[in-house]
Amino acid sequence: MAKRQVFILALSLFLSYSAFSQRADSARVKRNHYSLAVGIGWAHYINTLEMGKDDASINSAGVSLKFFWEPEHRLSLGLETGFYRLYKVRSKTYTDTGGQATMSAMPLLLTVRMRIIDHFYLSAGAGLAVMFNKVTGVGTKINSNILSLSNYQASASYIYPLTKHWQVGGEFKVLNFGKASDWMYTLQAVCAVRL
Repeated sequence: MAKRQVFILALSLFLSYSAFSQRADSARVKRNHYSLAVGIGWAHYINTLEMGKDDASINSAGVSLKFFWEPEHRLSLGLETGFYRLYKVRSKTYTDTGGQATMSAMPLLLTVRMRIIDHFYLSAGAGLAVMFNKVTGVGTKINSNILSLSNYQASASYIYPLTKHWQVGGEFKVLNFGKASDWMYTLQAVCAVRL
């Protein structure tokens, strides 16, 4: 009987030692990443103006800033903002004094991005935008801001990794600003850093 108890005790100690003797993996794998991307490039307003359509400047430079949470799967969730000039209209009267009207927008969008194949992404986003209106005339300047609640974007981008942290690429994006029923598209060069 004593031999049997000693055998069971020895077996229990051996099993408990072997169960707790495994060490944790020293190479910790980071499954979540964050990225910050800046884009700059050409923006084109789809001209829907009724007055001053022929005097409108509809091409300008646009800038975007994106922050993404990138878990280990294909979907990423992020915030996007930027600054885009939709149009600038200049007109002259018969007395050679003129006026100018500009409309710009700064969106704040919640964006979902999906990696389709290596380095190629499709994304869509929706959110708010602040619309800036500025009108100048004969000794008069009027500024107004409008909050647009129903705005969205859809984009396709190719982002190529240069190093473990730095990425470069390009993006084509279509934006809709709901308050003004205005559309624009933009083609941007993108530089991103993975945090």
